[in-house]
Order: sequence, then structure tokens, then C-alpha cells
Amino acid sequence: GRYVCVEMASQVKSPVSTETGEVGDASLVVPKAYDAMRQKNLLCDVVLEVQGRLFPAHRLVLAAASHFFFLMFTTDMKESACATVELKQVEPEVVEQLIEYIYTKRISVNMSNVQSMLLAADMFLMDPVKVTCVAFLKGHLNASNCLGMSTLADLTHSSELATIAEKYVLRCFSQVIKSDEFLELDVTRLTSLLQKDKVVVSAEEEVYTAALAWLKHDLSNRQRFLADVLSCVRFPLMSRTFLSNTVHAEPLVQNDAECLRMVINGMRYHMLLRERCRDLAEMSRPRCVRRMPLIAMLKGSVPSLFHFFNPKNSTWTCSSSTFGTRLNAAVVYCDGLVYILGGSSFTSPMKSITCYSIQQDHQFSRSGLPTPCDSLAACVAQGNIYVSGGVTREDGRILDFLYCFNTKTNSWQTQPNMLKARCCHRSVEVDGLIYVCGGLTCNGRSRVVTNKCEVYDPSTQQWRVLCPMTHPRKDHGLVVVKDRIYAIGGEGQRGKKTCSGQQF
Repeated sequence: GRYVCVEMASQVKSPVSTETGEVGDASLVVPKAYDAMRQKNLLCDVVLEVQGRLFPAHRLVLAAASHFFFLMFTTDMKESACATVELKQVEPEVVEQLIEYIYTKRISVNMSNVQSMLLAADMFLMDPVKVTCVAFLKGHLNASNCLGMSTLADLTHSSELATIAEKYVLRCFSQVIKSDEFLELDVTRLTSLLQKDKVVVSAEEEVYTAALAWLKHDLSNRQRFLADVLSCVRFPLMSRTFLSNTVHAEPLVQNDAECLRMVINGMRYHMLLRERCRDLAEMSRPRCVRRMPLIAMLKGSVPSLFHFFNPKNSTWTCSSSTFGTRLNAAVVYCDGLVYILGGSSFTSPMKSITCYSIQQDHQFSRSGLPTPCDSLAACVAQGNIYVSGGVTREDGRILDFLYCFNTKTNSWQTQPNMLKARCCHRSVEVDGLIYVCGGLTCNGRSRVVTNKCEVYDPSTQQWRVLCPMTHPRKDHGLVVVKDRIYAIGGEGQRGKKTCSGQQF
């Protein structure tokens, strides 16, 4: 097959000299007199025959430049005693250039000959030529030829080219699947690619669409591979809407019992708690998703209204998932999931945690808070969620706790209490440290809005006092931009709203 697209020709020299094309390998230095004698057919002791064309040469020179010829002429191979040696599986034009390179250390590589040149250089064990060909191919790698380059690298044992081509295929999967090379892959290479965790996609729907396109490209010969190919698609990672409206409606899927079972398992994953879908762990393992920059907004008292704002095109999107009503909850984003922690219903505080997958448009529950409360704060540090403070609804007690939630093990750990009990405060992470600012605290029997701040180091499990904010505030915004903490808006003393901001 054709592995490199023929698009243009350009003169390529050795990486050592971009002007002369000389390959910097001192072991291949051959006196110019040898080349002059070769061209006049003087003292030549072997003739290389390729598809009827004859190339006189010197055994000593060939053996010095190629380990292939060295073994041929110095062992008991029959060619060692032959005046004429026939070379097969190579093109005469390529052999002519390789002989020219052996004698002059110059070679011209272009898109028309680079594939044949690399194959021949691998066959004749001429590493400097392989290096030159690989350098040329690396400079011409794109979405339309990277799959072919990967195959060529395997055929020529070019590990560097293989690694670069594979990384390109995985990183640019969305463009690669639109190429003719993708549609012409054999089923073994296709399934190997679709199974990889490191495929970068915007969503799993992209993998399904690519698999279906490959099947339909030659359906009469490929339909027998339907179940094998679609088994590489991770249906649990798709949105419920896409599963029900697109995948389930596909005639190829409807008419295949095994494929229907895969789709049903994908839907089952959305309907049950993750803990009850352990048998789907393999097919729900996430890929390298290319995430869109989205901002999620939950309306304070009715978080069932869940909207996303895309700052790239200034558009709003409403989630199809519905959420139970809760007041004064904390919300964080961690590893592709939005966590809604604590808060209260209209009657009592809540322990529950609701998780929402933006990619799958799917929600599920996680292990609840150790203490039910609302008006708490939360932030993410090193893959864990740190929850602090809050207030209980039963007795109105303001809390000073700090809990750490391990998202991998779904478990809670108690951390040292804050220096000051507080609720309606905010927390952020900077350089592994957790900063807690403002909020509502107790002063004797009265409650006051505070400007006090403190910082926690998870590595030492120590709190220390931080300089206070200029103005007391609660229910404010607290964000980090370029290692600076900004406190914005909120409510000051005596319920006075503020639109001011300050930085730390």
C-alpha cells in the first residue's frame, strides 16, 4: 500500500549539513577516486542487477557502507562468489541513489521516493540513510498520512518515527478519522487504535461516529466485524440523549443482538449508581477528552436550573439533567465532574453529594458529608475536595471542621479544625495551600461578618493566620488568577451589599 502521500518534492540533505547534504558519519568516508573509477567501470568486481538494469561497483566499498553487503561478500553465501548479484524487492532508481550515496555521501529524498528509500535503507542496513528519511518524514507528518507513516515505521523498524506518528494519531484523532487512510485501515489496526485510552476526543460520540464510518465504507465486507469494532466504543461515556436517539436508532445496531446489549449496558450505567456498575468499569474508563472551556451556573435556590456558558462563542446551554432543590450548597469541579456538596432543603440540612458529568450529561450520588450542613465552603487541592465550616440547621451552630474527600476511594478523612468557626465563607487553593477567607462567625452570642483569613497546608496539616481582608464580607466570590486571590462582592456588616473587590 501507499504509506506517504505524494504532495511535493524537495531536496533533503543530512541533518549535519543543510547546504551540501553530507551525512556526518566518518566511518563512510570513501576516497573520491573510488567514485571516479566506478563511473568508468575500472576495477569493479561486482555488478548489481535490479530489474534488468546493471550497476557496476566495488565489493570493498559496498561492504564498508552496508552491513548487508558486508555479510553477503564475507560469508559462505553464494553471492560472495558471483560476479553479478540480483537484488529483488527494490526499485532500480532507489538502488542507483543508494550507490551514489555510498560513493559520494549525498542523497536526494522527496515525497516520491522517501518510502522506497526508507524500505531499501532498512533492507541494506544503512542507518545514516534511514536517519535522513525519518527526519524528512517527521517534517511532513500530517493528519492525512500519519497512519501510513506509522505502518511504514513498523515495516522498517524505525522506532523514533513509530513513536512520533502514534502520538500524532492519538493527539489529532478528530482530523485523522476524516482521512482516506483511516477508512482503509485493516480491522486489526482499527480496533487497536479505538481501544487506546490516550485517544484525544471531544466526546466518546466521536469514536462511535468514526467506527461507524469505517464499517459503512465497505459494509458488504466489513459487516461481519460489526460487534468487534463497536466493542471498542465506550458506550457508558456517551450522553443518554445520544445513546437513545442516535445509537439505538442505528439499523446496524438494532439488527445485531450483541451490539444492542452493549448499548443497553451503556444506558444501564446512566440509570444506576456507579458502585452498582462494576462490571462496566473497563468500558467506562475515561479517555483523554479535549474539554471545552465551560462555566457552569446554578441558580441559588433552584439548582435544577443548570446552565453552561461557553466563553469562546458567548453562548448558553441548558443541561437536560434535573437536580433536587437545595439551598446554600458548595460547588466544585474535579476530574471532569461537578460536585454539589451539602446545602439544605426547605426543611433540613443535607449530607448528600450530587456529581454531574458534563461530558455524559449524567448525574449520580457519592458518599455524603460526615456532618449535614449548609453555607459551607469547598475547593479542590491535589485531586481531593476539602470542605470547611458551615452551619447546622437544627441548632444554628457554626462549624469549624475541615474534611478531605478522596474522589478515588469515595471516602472522607477528618483534618485539623479551622482556627475560627465560620459559615458563608469561601475557600480556594493556590500552590497546594488552602486559603479560607471571610464569612460569618460568632462573637459571643451575636454573629458578625468577618474579614479574617487563614491558610491550611495539607502536607503538614497545619493552620496559620493570614492577614485580614480590608473589608469584612460573606457570600462573596473568591477566585484565583495568576497566583493572586481576588475577593469580589458579597455582603458586609448590617447586610449591606458590596460590589467592591480586593486582591491578595
